[in-house]
Amino acid sequence: MTKNIKSRLIVMNFLQFAIWGAYLTCVGNYLGKVGLGDLIPWFYSIQGIVSIFMPAIMGIIADKYIQPQKLLGICHLLAGALMLCAWYIGYSAGLQGITPDRTSILLTYSLSVAFYMPTLALSNTVALWTLRNNGYDTISDFPPIRVFGTVGFIATMWFVNCATLTDGRFFFSLSNNMRFQYTEMQLFVSGALGLLLAAYCFTLPQCAISKDNS
Repeated sequence: MTKNIKSRLIVMNFLQFAIWGAYLTCVGNYLGKVGLGDLIPWFYSIQGIVSIFMPAIMGIIADKYIQPQKLLGICHLLAGALMLCAWYIGYSAGLQGITPDRTSILLTYSLSVAFYMPTLALSNTVALWTLRNNGYDTISDFPPIRVFGTVGFIATMWFVNCATLTDGRFFFSLSNNMRFQYTEMQLFVSGALGLLLAAYCFTLPQCAISKDNS
């Protein structure tokens, strides 16, 4: 485990921010295209609102009741599933040629973000604890691992900006108006990556919780 621990944490950080990069910079493009442009401020504001209390709540749970890597997996499982629900709302509305139900898509998106935002801190907790527990210097060894989170964010941002699925064909384009950045497929990419990371988190080394050390 010690030999590949850095590689495993790199994968975790890559996926952690890849989930966010799939929609953060382009969800407004999709909302505007489907007639929900007035919701754009809410879609972005909700991240700041839930960040006020959700990380604190999940931090208390991770400190006292559930191991951080397990809680990280649970949060990503819920966030990913809810993001896929938001995708399906948009997808089914698109098939019918109607505007997605504004209440349903905003609610599922908001709940997804509410469970995602605490994972930013939880992933750091898991990485730092795991490095220390395996004899690594967190000051020198963590930054090169964390930078792969930025790489993951950029990678999925580029992917949804160019990926296109039209008439059953998948290809990359720089001009097609059905690129993922203009459709609900960006939410699908984010949700699918969230479920992938959720499964991965349950394979990570176990972190201690406070009551185990009391």
